[in-house]
Amino acid sequence: MRHSEETLRKILNYLLDNEGFVTLDALSEVLNISKRSVQNYLNKAELWFDEHDISDVQLVKKQGCGIALSAGGENEGKLRSLLNSRYFTLADGSVDRRIELLRMLVLSRDELTIQFLADQFYVSRFTILSDLDWAEAWLSRFKLKLFKTQRRGIGIVGDEVSRRAAIAAYFDLKEQKEPYSEYYSANVYRLAIDRLQKMEEIYNEADIKKVCSIIEEAEKEFDFYMDNEYYTSLVTHITISVYRLRNGCTIQKEFMPPEGDFPQMEMNTSMFIAKRLEETFSIKLPDSECKYICIHLMSYNTFHEENENERRVPENIEMLTIHLIEAVEAATGCTFSADKLLFFGLAHHLKNSIYQQKQTPGIRSSQREELPAEYKEIYENVKKQEKLYREFSGIAPDEQELVSLTLYFALSQERTTSRKRALLVSGMGIIRLRKLCEYLGKKLPQIHIIDMCSPYQLPLYPENSYDFIITTVQLEKAEKPVADISHRTKAQMVGDLEEFCVLGM
Repeated sequence: MRHSEETLRKILNYLLDNEGFVTLDALSEVLNISKRSVQNYLNKAELWFDEHDISDVQLVKKQGCGIALSAGGENEGKLRSLLNSRYFTLADGSVDRRIELLRMLVLSRDELTIQFLADQFYVSRFTILSDLDWAEAWLSRFKLKLFKTQRRGIGIVGDEVSRRAAIAAYFDLKEQKEPYSEYYSANVYRLAIDRLQKMEEIYNEADIKKVCSIIEEAEKEFDFYMDNEYYTSLVTHITISVYRLRNGCTIQKEFMPPEGDFPQMEMNTSMFIAKRLEETFSIKLPDSECKYICIHLMSYNTFHEENENERRVPENIEMLTIHLIEAVEAATGCTFSADKLLFFGLAHHLKNSIYQQKQTPGIRSSQREELPAEYKEIYENVKKQEKLYREFSGIAPDEQELVSLTLYFALSQERTTSRKRALLVSGMGIIRLRKLCEYLGKKLPQIHIIDMCSPYQLPLYPENSYDFIITTVQLEKAEKPVADISHRTKAQMVGDLEEFCVLGM
């Protein structure tokens, strides 16, 4: 189980075991995480309730008292059962994907690559690796193991009896779920939508699907997966060719590609596609057509190899990136694993940075860069991962590296955190009011103070421009929630607003 899932499970079990309200301070102390991280986990808990259809269980938040979990009788039993399940997961929207991935693993005779699965489900490689961890745990019940080899693929290791038991259990697993969209062997959705619509105006939809299916057979047979742009181009070319050949139109000799040596892999693939086209559509493909398909594949492979060389990172760097994101996410409660920009940014940073640190040890600046105060929690949690860093890289991160990693996570947090919009209402002078606004903005990055005004200006603001009001004066009437911070020290203001964001909204 991932650390973030274990933390959420501890929070929910703690609330279940304690009757009445529990304060934020108590949860923060028990879990050894900040109050802001507790807030992140409580938000995840509410999403998790919806995902697992246990809407009768609710988090009750009461300002001045804390948080309580409302779950009685049958609902409490269901919640405890889910929390204690070996396969408890935070997977949001991924249940059907994981079941479909499991189907591909237990029923496919071919090895599947991580990139193939990532492209198939339109998710990152990190997400697929997480799904494979879940699948591996499920398969272990039948004494089956997954093997994952770089540049080759993924497959299942085990005897035939165990495989059959897993297949039977898969069907039981599928029945426990609501029906989900059928998996198409011919994925026409990989085609550019505008191109597909135009092709369907002229060509038979069933024929287009058959062409798609043949190309996908070739991808599995020869262990590659085309980007959608090249896939669309090849499907278009072959569909047109089949239509023209059916109507007796062939390419004249003078328009044939120049003679020469074609790469063996691309030529074998094109011959495989040509043979399947002949069997499916009862046509004869001339040698020139086979060579044209080969040229399409050569063009794709050239593009793919160039991009792979630019993007490829060593396996140890990729694993360090995954574990680093998971560890910091578990400590802070932020959903860093869902941020693709963070994953690829960190991976390429680590690839270059580790090389620099090994080539010039001790040369890089050891003086710590000044980080904003709101980044302190992230910095401390990144620093705790020095052992993990050393395990996968062979060196300890220097101070410059710790700061750089912190900034990557901080940018991700700003990118992915949904901030509450606040209107600051006060009767104090504009200079003092501006200083208060800047202070609260630095201390509470989860709040975005959109503007400041006096009580007399408040009625002029459209209500849809802010989520709640922060005030230092008494307001007789307000249409939105109000956080009153009058007669408080600055430290008390911050504490009250943190609690208000969790309990009072």
